[in-house]
Amino acid sequence: MLDRADLPCVGGCAYLNAGTNGPLPRAAADAMTAEIEAAVGSPRIGPSAFERFWEVRGRAREAAARRLGAAAEEVAVTTSTSQGIGLVTAGLDWEFGDEIVTTTEEHPGVLGPLDELRARRGAVIRAVPADDVVASIGPTTRMVALSHVLWTTGRVLDLPAIAEAAHAVGALVLVDGAQSAGQLDLRMEETGADFYAISGQKWLLGPNGSGALWVHPRHHDRLRPATPSYLTYADGIVGNMRPGATRFDPGTIDLAALAGLAAAVAWVDGLDGGWPAWLELGRERVAAARGRLSAAGIPAIDPPGGSTGLVAFELPGHQPVDVVPELGERSVLVRYIPETPYLRLSVGPWTSDDDLDALVEGLEAIRAGA
Repeated sequence: MLDRADLPCVGGCAYLNAGTNGPLPRAAADAMTAEIEAAVGSPRIGPSAFERFWEVRGRAREAAARRLGAAAEEVAVTTSTSQGIGLVTAGLDWEFGDEIVTTTEEHPGVLGPLDELRARRGAVIRAVPADDVVASIGPTTRMVALSHVLWTTGRVLDLPAIAEAAHAVGALVLVDGAQSAGQLDLRMEETGADFYAISGQKWLLGPNGSGALWVHPRHHDRLRPATPSYLTYADGIVGNMRPGATRFDPGTIDLAALAGLAAAVAWVDGLDGGWPAWLELGRERVAAARGRLSAAGIPAIDPPGGSTGLVAFELPGHQPVDVVPELGERSVLVRYIPETPYLRLSVGPWTSDDDLDALVEGLEAIRAGA
């Protein structure tokens, strides 16, 4: 059973922005502290230090792989979703004029790397509404790069259908899973993706500076390491690639971040019912939040294709950029989505009825000009 005391930062506020950073479990903080203490109290060289290095790295890789529904050898550990996206866009061969289809609702973590391909490789970027992605895939499409869960409204895109259309013309599918990992019960082979990048610090409740990249086994030799380092090669011998996706690890990542990610995933694993129960509780809390907003006359966006813990809504007559700090003064932590009229909640298993009370009371006070 979830004990909110295990998530100390949710005390004293309505923590409704895990879509940026999720609440860090005490277990993760303890694991991170242990790594820092080890680095301070013991030499960071010698056989025992390097054994610890590989062991912690392996734990983080295995934890990410469990949440991706993939084998550990298919996963590279990274510092963020954006880094994973960049490893793919920088590690493939491109020709001038290659077309990449994306949506009009993508995060800069996708748009930035695509824009660099436009500027440096002459790629043609076609941003289309999410409903039009499949129809926009054609003979000139080289890649489809998009989010599994849109950061704007929490809409879940139909990846298998998109992948089927892309693969039919020989195009690759690169997925931003920042808002899906930790919210959806993922199985990489079922998504149809070729590459799938995730964050550790959002719904997986890990620390900043953690993440992972899944690479389909058929692309382990096609994708080139974008940031080759000692860790790219077995025994550090250049030209002797490490097996599987481990070769794509982008250099050294602090052990504290890796240990924190592994511990956060393991913490949920250890709760009654593990991740299945965690995800079900999250769905229940989302339904409660939507019900409370609706009862207050503030209906949330109901995106086609299904929704997640990202709940977007409008507050007519009020600018989202102004509402966020006003709610913040009431210890209700939400965010707005730039260039949209939306305020966005991130509702998770930790979200209590008191949190929802504080949210609705704050919104009603703002509407009343109080």
